[in-house]
Amino acid sequence: MNPNFTKPLAFCLLALAGLPLANNGQIQLGAPLKDFTIPGFGDDGFPTWILKGKQLQHVDDANAEVQKMRLQILAGKGSREVETDLYSPTARVHLRENMAHGTQSLSILGDHFQITGREWQWDGNSRTVKILHSVKVTFDENLQFF
Repeated sequence: MNPNFTKPLAFCLLALAGLPLANNGQIQLGAPLKDFTIPGFGDDGFPTWILKGKQLQHVDDANAEVQKMRLQILAGKGSREVETDLYSPTARVHLRENMAHGTQSLSILGDHFQITGREWQWDGNSRTVKILHSVKVTFDENLQFF
């Protein structure tokens, strides 16, 4: 065997050994994802949100716990423009239902506004966020009333 070939082969085998693969070649849900990015798609097939985080641990095949969550809500209709950013230290994400919630803090940043609070729910289907406690809203531009 060529000795120059065995080193790259051994490196590749070691690298593959670290992947969370089951015997049938499927990714194991028990292995956490580190520094991940997951897109979510609407009924029209276009991305509607992008979930990022430090770690994602599957609870079951449809739910996951996310550490240092950043959820980017896209403008929609094929646009990749980020409309709103949601940040939370931890969140439970329901990937199939297009929903998330958390008991810790949530910060929402958009063009010209910021919202903070704790104990929250996000529904990607209706494009709504509910914050239940300690809500603070800050606008970066003047509001004109009638």
